[in-house]
Amino acid sequence: MEEILALIQFTFLKTHLLENYQQNPISTASGQRRLESKIWHFKKYADRNREIVPDFQPGDKVWLASKNINTKIPTKKLSERWLGPFEVLKKIGSHAYHLKLPQQWKSFHPIFHVSLLEPVNK
Repeated sequence: MEEILALIQFTFLKTHLLENYQQNPISTASGQRRLESKIWHFKKYADRNREIVPDFQPGDKVWLASKNINTKIPTKKLSERWLGPFEVLKKIGSHAYHLKLPQQWKSFHPIFHVSLLEPVNK
């Protein structure tokens, strides 16, 4: 008997709460649809500023951004923004490339993120 009473109370309270929020159980279940539409909306908003990653092939020539490379020029303002061009040797993963660097740059690691590279013909 107590189990039935507890079940009735639970059902009553649940129905009462849904009435206070002007929802019924069917519209509560449709919250999933609203959530899916919001996820799509947020994805669309995030994709507005997303850039397409360029796909370089071995043998392509690219410019290398000089923002993380120290040069002998005393100020960054006077240094070149792009170094190179350098040849792409191979693709490492989805966003990194192995470049053929000159012999005097042997102290540099030859693998660079795609955000630091620009195609020569652009």
